[in-house]
Amino acid sequence: MNMESFIRGSCESMCPKPEIELRTREKLVHFYELKPTASGHSRSSPDPERMVKEFARSAAGMRQPRHWELRTVRTLKRTVRFLLTEIIQDERRPYSFRYEFVFDRLRAIRQELVMQNLGPEETLDILEPSVRFLAYSAYRLCECHISEFDPKICTTHVQECLKKILRCYDDLDVLAKRYERSRRVAMEGLYLMFNLGSMEAVLRGVNLPKEYRENLSLQLSTSIEYLRGNFYRVLRNIERLPALEAAVATLKLPDIRRQLLLHFSAAYASKVLTVPLEWVGHVLHYPERDHPALLEDCQYYNLQLIGADDRPKNQSTVKSSSTKDNWWDEEDSFEERGGDILGGMTVKFERTRFDSSKPTKQPRRTECADRKLGQVASLAEVLL
Repeated sequence: MNMESFIRGSCESMCPKPEIELRTREKLVHFYELKPTASGHSRSSPDPERMVKEFARSAAGMRQPRHWELRTVRTLKRTVRFLLTEIIQDERRPYSFRYEFVFDRLRAIRQELVMQNLGPEETLDILEPSVRFLAYSAYRLCECHISEFDPKICTTHVQECLKKILRCYDDLDVLAKRYERSRRVAMEGLYLMFNLGSMEAVLRGVNLPKEYRENLSLQLSTSIEYLRGNFYRVLRNIERLPALEAAVATLKLPDIRRQLLLHFSAAYASKVLTVPLEWVGHVLHYPERDHPALLEDCQYYNLQLIGADDRPKNQSTVKSSSTKDNWWDEEDSFEERGGDILGGMTVKFERTRFDSSKPTKQPRRTECADRKLGQVASLAEVLL
């Protein structure tokens, strides 16, 4: 597409009139495009003010869209705000249902960004809220079945949006145009944490100007420690991240925990010694509410669990409190807390017993990320 073929949109409504008429006639109006009712369940009539342009895949032979079919930049921004305030917080339907609708409509908006060849400033104003929505949804829906949420599709779109955003900031630097530094820091940090363990992301981070590296020291340190295999430090750092970055970083928890359990199977392999399961839960950052999940994960990887009443009289237990490494904080010792379902249980690590053929488990939402996100006044504040 050459420069002469780019079109500036002139449509001032969230959905062009021809599409409104077509979808109304064919009864293709989405639930969230209907006039709200008191119960939220009975079907009502379409509301043209709530209808938002659908995504339509480009195909060979399709005519070029007319200017009245493309929305103005002001309308695109207004549509993004409508989707991420009115729709995403409308709890008449589950979040997965809202996600599908918003995902499709934001995809149509991103398509129009390309069709109109908008500049970096306008692109950033639209893409940044979009990528925050996608990143938040990747965490919020991580426990859903594949029929409700496809994490691979979401991840692909997050990566595309983030890379486009970073290219826009690079372009602004080349053009010597000013922009709000905090916005770039937030996007660079989100890119690092979403790509935790990626050498490409780390190389970009360490080559940023000094003022950005200083603001991203925690994110860079976390990424570098991940590449070094210092997973315990990574887990500690995740707890210090901003809410959205902590949420996307926890999507790596299953892989981190798998790596640590594999290392333990070699480091603590013994015919007579066992390791307190409560200590394992502490190191792998399983809060008390997730202790049942720790038992499940150990069984999933074929680790041998031994109850307090099952240990032979002559079997010893590794006392982690007797030899603490420099990363073990005295105030964090699990022995100072009350017991729970793990009390008295131990795990017997054996190098050959760990089932490394098992795929990494599906991510779970975490207490830390939920707490951080819950401290924000509203979901719209996270996204916009």
